Amino acid sequence: MNESEVRRRLDNRGWGPFFNKLWVASGLGWMADAMNVAALGLVLPLILTDLDITRAEGGVIVSSTFAGFIVGAIVTGKLSDMFGRRTLLIANIVLFSAAAVLVGFSHDFWTILVLRFIQGIGMGGEFPIISTYINEVSPKRYRDRLIGLTSAFFSYAFALIPLIGLFVVPVLGWRGLFWSLIIPVFFAIWARRSLPESPMFLARKGNTAGTEAALKIIENGSIEKIDDTSSVNNAQTEPTGGDLFTGRTALLMVFWILMFLCQYGFASWIPTAIAQANGGVSASSSYGLTSILFTGMIAGYLIASFGTGKLSPKLFLTLSFLEYGISLICFGLSTDMVPMLIFGWLAAAGYGFTTISAYSYTPNQFKTAIRGTGMGLVTGIGRIGAVAGPMIVGLISPVGSLGMSFVVFGIASLAAVIVVQILERSSKKYGMQKVASSLH
Repeated sequence: MNESEVRRRLDNRGWGPFFNKLWVASGLGWMADAMNVAALGLVLPLILTDLDITRAEGGVIVSSTFAGFIVGAIVTGKLSDMFGRRTLLIANIVLFSAAAVLVGFSHDFWTILVLRFIQGIGMGGEFPIISTYINEVSPKRYRDRLIGLTSAFFSYAFALIPLIGLFVVPVLGWRGLFWSLIIPVFFAIWARRSLPESPMFLARKGNTAGTEAALKIIENGSIEKIDDTSSVNNAQTEPTGGDLFTGRTALLMVFWILMFLCQYGFASWIPTAIAQANGGVSASSSYGLTSILFTGMIAGYLIASFGTGKLSPKLFLTLSFLEYGISLICFGLSTDMVPMLIFGWLAAAGYGFTTISAYSYTPNQFKTAIRGTGMGLVTGIGRIGAVAGPMIVGLISPVGSLGMSFVVFGIASLAAVIVVQILERSSKKYGMQKVASSLH
């Protein structure tokens, strides 16, 4: 059974029990990832005071997490193409959850630095593997909906961590919050029993029996034992490095750098922008208004989940980044609270739109055999934007207002649209070259 046969069989499936299990299991994994990101930001001031760590050293700890993201996305993406999507999905969850618990036992700067880097490796590998897995096990007409429902869990995490901290930190301190992050390990055990290996991956490896068993689980929603390690002689030819390191891959890297730049820049500085609006508001008002804005993110995820199937991936991606870019620019140019809240909410919704469209569009730019590697590579390099986005404010502040930083974020989103148009043109040219070469 080859990949095209597997894809046809998957695309002929209607919505079934497996897909409910898929978006919940995948979403919990993404939520666990986001909880680990949010936890440090919540208790970092307590850590600095308790361990006598300077603010500058605290910034290095935060940066070490993003450095781990880059390594994790690239390395685990390649490993997932070698050993399977589900295997690495579970390994990543165990890795960053175990490291989180050990952070709770740390007593110095260097220990936390190393452990947060290790956490970053696990978290960085989580995003591209989950999106790759969903892409390979879902029917085309439901793919965007599943990615959207899964992505929404990311925003749930940022609402859940403060609630956990509200009950845990007063009793166990900042360490207790990290200890509580062991919970995702239990999810990992459940996921191992609930989700089969990707049938596209198994077909690529020539494991016909495993492919058929995985398809039956997806089609019937039942669980049965799969031998997902064996392979046979009809395994398809592995692609070379030339299939991965192309101009199109470089364009995708630029696209993801721009996307993460405007997303992380927006998410990092929106609370400050609201707090400084109209000459400054109280802390409680700022938190409340920021929470209202982030309901836009949840709305964006959910609206896109059920609306994307009516548009082509390219059109959905283009409209998403146009909406996000224009909303960011309008937010940056606003000086009164009301228009800031309106455009801020629309920008938050755009955050959801762009996330879903990017994670839906990108996996299809790579062949199955290098899909995990490709996703890991472009999203890993893209994390450069995640580091640069929040730093842009520091570069612009001496010569301009905070609002101008959001204008820059908006321009980055619009630039991403241009990159996609260039990518699509190159893809069409690449496709015509393949047809021409096949005629000789």
